[in-house]
Amino acid sequence: MERGAVDVLLVGENEQGWWHLARRLRSLGCRSWFASTTEEAQALIAQHPFRLVLSTRAVTNRSPLMQMVEPGCSVFYSFPVENSCLWFQAAPESLSGRRSSALRPSEFMVILSDLIDGACAPPSRATERGKAREAVTCPDTN
Repeated sequence: MERGAVDVLLVGENEQGWWHLARRLRSLGCRSWFASTTEEAQALIAQHPFRLVLSTRAVTNRSPLMQMVEPGCSVFYSFPVENSCLWFQAAPESLSGRRSSALRPSEFMVILSDLIDGACAPPSRATERGKAREAVTCPDTN
C-alpha cells in the first residue's frame, strides 16, 4: 500500500457515474475500486483493507455490505434528490462524537476530506483538502 493512501470502495450501478468523485479521491491520495454487485464487493473487500465505502444504494445495518466491512470502516450512501443528492452515513454511527444526518454534497465533502486526512494523509494535504471542500459531488446514477 502506498504511504498515506486510503483504499476506497465505490459501489453502484456503473463505474462511469463515479468519475468526478473518483478523481477527487485520487487528488486526496486515495486509491479506489468499483463494484456493481454484492459478489464483486465481497471479492474486493477480501483483497483490500478498505477504510471507506461509498454507495449509490441505501445501506442499513442488516444489508450485505455492512456485514462484509471491517469494524472502523466508514460507510456512506447517496440518495438522488432533484438535480443533486443527499449523503447518509451508515457506519460508524457517529464521527468525532457527532451524528450526521442527511448531508448536502458540500457538507459531505468536508466530512470526507476530514476522514481521509485523519486516516493517514500527511499534513501537507491542507491545500488539496481545501479544494475538496469546495467541490460539490454526487455520483451520476444514470
